[in-house]
Amino acid sequence: MSHYFLLDQIATQLYTSAREYDKNFTLIHMIRKDPSINDNAVASSLLMKSELQGDNKNHPLILSVNDTLYYGWVETEENYFLLGPTKFLDASMRPELARTRLSFTLPDVDPAPLLSVIPNCTLRILARCTADLYDLMISDDKTLINVDELIADCVISTETDEKTVETFHRMMFENVENNFVHNPFNHEKLEVDYIEHGNVESLKTLLNERFPGRYGRLSDDPIRQERYLAVVAITLATRAAIRGGVHPETAFYLSDTYIHRIDRCLDATEIIRLTVEAELRCATIVRELNVYSDEKSDNENENQHISHCKDYIFTHMHGKITVQEIAAAIGLETNYLSTLFKKHEKKTLKQYITEEKVKLVKNLLTFSSYSYIEIATYLGFSSQSHMGMEFKKYTGMTPGEYRTRYMREDFIKESVDDLSI
Repeated sequence: MSHYFLLDQIATQLYTSAREYDKNFTLIHMIRKDPSINDNAVASSLLMKSELQGDNKNHPLILSVNDTLYYGWVETEENYFLLGPTKFLDASMRPELARTRLSFTLPDVDPAPLLSVIPNCTLRILARCTADLYDLMISDDKTLINVDELIADCVISTETDEKTVETFHRMMFENVENNFVHNPFNHEKLEVDYIEHGNVESLKTLLNERFPGRYGRLSDDPIRQERYLAVVAITLATRAAIRGGVHPETAFYLSDTYIHRIDRCLDATEIIRLTVEAELRCATIVRELNVYSDEKSDNENENQHISHCKDYIFTHMHGKITVQEIAAAIGLETNYLSTLFKKHEKKTLKQYITEEKVKLVKNLLTFSSYSYIEIATYLGFSSQSHMGMEFKKYTGMTPGEYRTRYMREDFIKESVDDLSI
């Protein structure tokens, strides 16, 4: 069994596991260099994938699981071999594999415990080990596998992780040679701090301090360079505004608006101007919010809680909503939120949620041809009968009666759904 020696060498080089299975996916032999790397559940789920149960004897493969764990795969006439798991240094070095047959999503797999113990690897090392095993196991009359061909067969992106590392080191060398230093980190830190606290005047002074020639080269095209810098600056600014109390949707819409304008802009000076305007706008909104917060009464504070509560309900209508979830989302204690809502709205939170869902049911019954079970599922009712019971409680009609009376003629199906509640 000369291949056992090679499996041991591969497991040693990758400092991970190397497994051999028969054609029934029964484990024959396993070498595990680090006992803490226990990926048995991942390996078992991976072996069940139909994409690996075909004829891959002429195609050693690189596989990924949840875009974080990577394996080498070799199939012979009698056996399967699985090398891994491995990981790459960071997201920028992870290759993009051929999704349809090489990249697998396992929803029940949490890679975090494995990522904390698996040593870093590179795509070329993993490919080299896979190719070496394939070369040993195939018959003598076959051509040895080429590592570059293996990578090209498995990776969509033409740039491998090693090229990224090469570019990284080349840019570092050039920066040192040219005495290049990025703009001060403390400047950026002050920038987001002023926005988060609504300190508009200090931000204006700070934004006048630019550092020509000290911003990282993100593109060789000068317009695209300014666009990339603008997107980074606006993203940081809107997140700072959210931390300063601005509603996330407001901040995101503001970000989208400015980035969209910048995307159409063909003048570098105008891009810089729009970026400064966006940052100042974020700081101004935070300042106005702080002034308003200082002046408003306890009653107005309570109204804000109710408003946030309704916002949450509105954006989560397509599922089951609980008072506990809402309270956690807006930072209130569950009983306090229930009492506060009933005090202001004269109804319980559960009643309000049901009423809002019934309104949506009425719209869907009138302006769509969705079946009753589809509507019930879509809006998070526990069953079709549950939706029918709640609907009749608030409207006095069953969904079938309501649809018959109010459905728009152009939405009526040729075959009327005969399901009735």
